[in-house]
Amino acid sequence: MRVSVLAGLVPVFLLLALGVGARQWGLVDRSAAAGLNRLVANLALPAFLLLKVGTSPLAVNFSARVTVVTTTAALLLTVVMTAVAVLWRLPRDQRGVLAQAAMRGNVAFVAFPIILAGVGEPGLRMAVVTAAVLIPVMNLLAVLALEAARGEGEPIGRIAFRVVVNPMVLGATAGWALAALHWQPWPWLGSTLGILADFSLPAALLALGAQLELRRWAPVWRQTAVVTAAKIAVLPALGWWALRAAGASRLELAVGVLLLAAPTAVASYPVAAELGGDTDFAGACVLVTTVASVVGYVVWALVLG
Repeated sequence: MRVSVLAGLVPVFLLLALGVGARQWGLVDRSAAAGLNRLVANLALPAFLLLKVGTSPLAVNFSARVTVVTTTAALLLTVVMTAVAVLWRLPRDQRGVLAQAAMRGNVAFVAFPIILAGVGEPGLRMAVVTAAVLIPVMNLLAVLALEAARGEGEPIGRIAFRVVVNPMVLGATAGWALAALHWQPWPWLGSTLGILADFSLPAALLALGAQLELRRWAPVWRQTAVVTAAKIAVLPALGWWALRAAGASRLELAVGVLLLAAPTAVASYPVAAELGGDTDFAGACVLVTTVASVVGYVVWALVLG
């Protein structure tokens, strides 16, 4: 498990470091990195969702317990963190980021390899099918939280429209519909979507690294600490309690908890940048939760036995 944690997280840190180096070496400036963020948020991530969700075998290895508990936990934490942000009187550009970063996990790139190493192929198959529902739900909640935060005072209909037409929400919704139809894309289309999907993670990490400025994180360290505690401890603990109460098997318990314990998704950074969120806060959440998840996954592995 420890080897799997390192294997999943080391590439994340290396690509972030390359992004930092690219900025220092003059290969990219802040505006170019912002443009790369827009490409990721509007093209690469929707293609990833369309391909991964649309080709998932929803009827195979499906666990209603794991799916319901993980999605409900994400929804509940989004509501709670949104309320915390309002009570804390955070600036509007930080409210949506707080909610998004606390519930949206790096499922595909971190949790999947760790689940495969920890509980084997049956666990990975269950995780992939669960993620076919969980990833779109997390993306929908993230867009909704960010849009609601920046749309204060706007009619609810206008906010809802912006959420519905967001490229990631469209990609996830189309993926659900295609998965229900047992979609198999034409080879040329599958290859094109695959290239865009593979582009999403490295591009997001390089763009994030190119825009990291640690000296600008001082004003958001308290918010980042709250997000880290919620993401690494509270969210998986909530899932662990709910799954045990629902009589889940050991496999279901492990898959659900390890999915929820994933650090903040790298994709949350370009989405926050695109929807008016605080990018310094979003970048801090990605990096700090990723570092903390090394310890978090080891602790949860011990809890799960």
